[in-house]
Amino acid sequence: MKNLKKVIKVALVISPIVVLASCNSNKAKYEDLATGEKVYIIKDSQTGMAMDSISQKPVMFYVDLDTKDTINGKTGEVVNNKIVKDAEGKYEMAKSDLEQQIDNMKSEDDVKIKVENDGDYKIKTDDKKIKIEDGKVKIKTDN
Repeated sequence: MKNLKKVIKVALVISPIVVLASCNSNKAKYEDLATGEKVYIIKDSQTGMAMDSISQKPVMFYVDLDTKDTINGKTGEVVNNKIVKDAEGKYEMAKSDLEQQIDNMKSEDDVKIKVENDGDYKIKTDDKKIKIEDGKVKIKTDN
C-alpha cells in the first residue's frame, strides 16, 4: 500500500512537468513572416484567409518550415521571390514589370487605363493604344 501511495505521489508531481514540457516544445510547421513567430495555420471558413489558430489573427505571408516556401495567406500560392519588404517593414507582393509600367503611365497626363474583370488591360495615351489580352500585347500607334 505504501508503494502505491509513493507511485501516486510521484505521478502527481511528474504529470504537470511532462504536460508543461510538451506544451513548450513548439512543433509548429509555419512561421509568420511579419512577426517571426511560429504559428499553426488554419483557413478561415468565410474568407479563405490563413489564420493563426491560437491568436485567431490573419496571416498575410508565412513560411513552411519543412519546404522553406513562402506562402501568400490570401491565396495559398507559393510566392518565393515575389514579395518585397516596404519602408515600414511590412511585406507585400512585388509588382510585375507590366504593373510598374502601368503605374508609371498613370502618373502621366491624358492616360486612360481600363482593367477588365478577366484581367485584360486597355491603355490609351495621346499617341498609342495598348491592349493586353490573355498575356498577348497589341500596340497601335497613331503614326
